[in-house]
Formats: sequence, C-alpha cells, structure tokens
Amino acid sequence: MLRFLLLLGHAQGAAVLDCGGVHVHQLQLGQMANYQYIIDNGEVALTVDAAWDVPRIQRYLEKKELRLVGALYTHGHYDHLGGSVPGAGGVPIQGAKELEAAGQPLYLGSRDIEAATAQTGLKASKWHPLREGDTVSLLPDHPILVMDTPGHTLGGVTFWLRGSLQGDCAEGLLFTGDTLFLKNVGRTDLPGGDGEALQRSLARLGRLPDQVQVLPGHSYDAPPRRLDMASVRTGNGAMKAALARHPPASPRADAEL
Repeated sequence: MLRFLLLLGHAQGAAVLDCGGVHVHQLQLGQMANYQYIIDNGEVALTVDAAWDVPRIQRYLEKKELRLVGALYTHGHYDHLGGSVPGAGGVPIQGAKELEAAGQPLYLGSRDIEAATAQTGLKASKWHPLREGDTVSLLPDHPILVMDTPGHTLGGVTFWLRGSLQGDCAEGLLFTGDTLFLKNVGRTDLPGGDGEALQRSLARLGRLPDQVQVLPGHSYDAPPRRLDMASVRTGNGAMKAALARHPPASPRADAEL
C-alpha cells in the first residue's frame, strides 16, 4: 500500500511503502528534487542519501518515534550527502556531517570516500567503507546487500534491501541513487564518471528479478516515484541499450548477483 503524507515547507511530500514489518519513507527535499529514504522496522531506522534538511528528517523520525541507527549513501555528490556546493562560494548543504555530529555511523562506497572527504570536510576515518558483496545488517532480519555500481561516480553503490518482505516488496527494494532513474540514468560527465562503467552497472541491475522495486535518487519523470524492474527494463532506453551490449556471461549470471 502506498500512501502519501504532507510535509511542511519545501518538502514535496513523503510516500510510505508498507512492506510488512518494514516501512520505506520516500521524502523529496531540496532544490534538486532529491529523494531521501528512511527504512524502519517500527523501532529503529536507517536513512539513504539524507541531505538538504537534516533537522526536518530528524523531526520526521521523532514524530514516528523511530531511533536512527545509521546513514547510508549511494555516492559522493553534494546533493546526496551534503557539504559545499561546487562553484557556489562554499554554500553549505546539510547532510552527512550533521548526522555524524549527532552520532550516526556513515556508510559509503570505498572508492567515493576520497571525494566525500573533500566534499564534506569529514575525515576518511568517519566513513564505513562499503565494497561489493558487503551486507549492512543494522535492521534485524532485513539484510542490505551492497552492489558495486560505478559509472555516475567512481565508487557509486546500490543497496538491495531483502529479507522477509511482503506485497510489492517481496523481491526486495533497490536504492539506486543516480546510477539508475526510472526512465533515464545519471550523467557521466562529472569527475569520476565513466560511460562504459555505467553501462555495465545498468546491465547488471537489469538482470535482477522482475518484481524488485526500483527507488531512485531523483524521478525527473515523476510520477511515479518507483517502478518494478520489469517496467524499468522495458521503459528505460539506456538500460535496454546496456543489456543489449552486455548480455549475461552465462546462464547462471543472474544467480551469481
């Protein structure tokens, strides 16, 4: 069940996806229409790409009586993790630095930590580096698999939330950041971008099960705010091209993801 809740101020609203024991809150905040996510089990919560208005996110958690236990980031760009806006004279965006000051552990792909350190001013030691195949186990019974998906940035990662999920969420939830949008993909002309690497990442994601729910970092074609992988696979031209160029290496390739 997807229901919409109104938030005050510049937030465009929150969509709450009920996965049976786990809820995913999708908030749109900031001047670049970023999606930030809160994942909770009714007691504790994680954030994904929390930025722009950390106090608002914290108030939202307090209202829901949820205790934050960690902050995950898909990649090192300022609109997803905060820090100084490039070329804007150091204009600050709230994000990881404020959450770290509040005692939250921060998780980011290992190859984006150098960029994130420069972006936020946080020391590299403040980040928990994530690598291909790692599992984030901060929500009991709901492991989050880390997939290395470079291309938009050098160290971009995708988070695949799995476990005992129900309804539309049964095959899992995929938090793709800017690697994969619903009908488009992230740009590759910024530092760390690589078009060929992005194609390989897209092809890999496109081989996931049909009913995996894709939750992007933006939805410039909104609505909708999410789609299943089968719909993304058929409606996203960049993913179709990537799958055609990079077919599975073997019949068992999907199982090896």
